[in-house]
Amino acid sequence: MAIKDSRHKEPSYPRVYLTMARMKKGISGEELSRRLDVTKGYYYALENGSRGNKLTVLLFAKIIACLDVDAKEMLENEVRYLKERKLFLKDKRKIKY
Repeated sequence: MAIKDSRHKEPSYPRVYLTMARMKKGISGEELSRRLDVTKGYYYALENGSRGNKLTVLLFAKIIACLDVDAKEMLENEVRYLKERKLFLKDKRKIKY
């Protein structure tokens, strides 16, 4: 009997700011995942939003260091992302398919 995976119950909301920062540095998601010591699937799940609220402080700090970006700007982007994601999910739950 298959087990239901609860991660796919909510629609994803991508972290566009993270993708843009990575692309600006010219690093592939696979390369960044190696530098972060996580699987590429896990990294892409963070980036595309299917792991929307699962970004730990330690991993976030590693991403900032690997991309050599401004920590304050990245934190502001993440806070904005979390607020927008919350609104997005709230609206999505109102829609009956």
